[in-house]
Amino acid sequence: MAARAYVYPFYQNSTLLTLSFVTESAGRGDSYLGLAVFHILLASWIGLANSSQIINVILSPGLRGQPKNILVCNVCLAELIMGVFLCPLYTDTLLQGIWRHSLGACAVYELTFYGQVCVATLAMLVLAVERLYFRLTPSMMEGSGSRGFTAVLVLLPWLVGAGLVGPIFTFGTAVVQGEDSNPCQLLWKPKFQAVVVFVSFMCPALLLLSVVAGLHFLHITKNVQAKCRDLGPHPEKKAFKESLQVTALAAAVCVTLQLPLFILLVKAVLCQQGGNANSCGIDTASWSVAMASLMLKSGVMPVVWLAYTDVRVWFRQGLVGTLCASKDVPAMDDQGNDAESTIAAVGNSRQAILQSSVM
Repeated sequence: MAARAYVYPFYQNSTLLTLSFVTESAGRGDSYLGLAVFHILLASWIGLANSSQIINVILSPGLRGQPKNILVCNVCLAELIMGVFLCPLYTDTLLQGIWRHSLGACAVYELTFYGQVCVATLAMLVLAVERLYFRLTPSMMEGSGSRGFTAVLVLLPWLVGAGLVGPIFTFGTAVVQGEDSNPCQLLWKPKFQAVVVFVSFMCPALLLLSVVAGLHFLHITKNVQAKCRDLGPHPEKKAFKESLQVTALAAAVCVTLQLPLFILLVKAVLCQQGGNANSCGIDTASWSVAMASLMLKSGVMPVVWLAYTDVRVWFRQGLVGTLCASKDVPAMDDQGNDAESTIAAVGNSRQAILQSSVM
């Protein structure tokens, strides 16, 4: 009853984050079976791909000694939340047609959704900041000092994300029991829902793109200065350029795939606050595509990290070793070399690769 005391309340179905999915004509959601199957496969892939990347870095001494790879693991850890918690609950709602869990679980689902988006985007931001900091002062990213700095960067997205989203959600919402066709609803205080949408994604995404753009500008400026001074060839520049390109690609994937859903959320929030909820014109297909795009991001990001030469080499070495151990005959690579020769070649070259890719 305390929820009714709010001056300007409006409801949002927590499972849309399944907004517009639960309709009277949809029944038990049988029409969403194909979409549900897609999300089941996606959740499995998110868990497998991100877990394998984390394990690859942890078990590879040459990888876990580099701050950027630890920060990559931090991004993968944030993406695992989507695969093991959010995507399965979303899929269950599609199959059932309604939210069938407790009201507390409903609130936790939406809080976790906004928190995951915020933490994952901030984790990408600190990775870009680490690359920027390394470009400015590379000596600070070597030795024991880099461990403390890396630890701060790892914890920062989780602390900031929880500190931003948690209080807004705690003081700005109340869970209420809805109708049978829409059993879980949140009652938001004025402006709080718009704030959480901007704080969880829009602001971190803008900062991420700004840092990546600044990193590229700084890299170009330093290259021009080096050419003017005629400092001679620097092989490490190629490795840093690759790192820069991968960071930019990851940032583009992170922002682009999440943007459609948050555009729809902003539109829905503005329509509801303006009293024109029925004139928003956002159909079910738009919501389904936008949500699928956002969740797909968690499955695409671990593939992006394979663009790093050192990550790709260690991953390939582990994969070839596993395949070789599981067979009685030597495996052959694309050039006709057996697996043992491939592993030896990779092992002989990995130190040179790691020394250059630390940039």
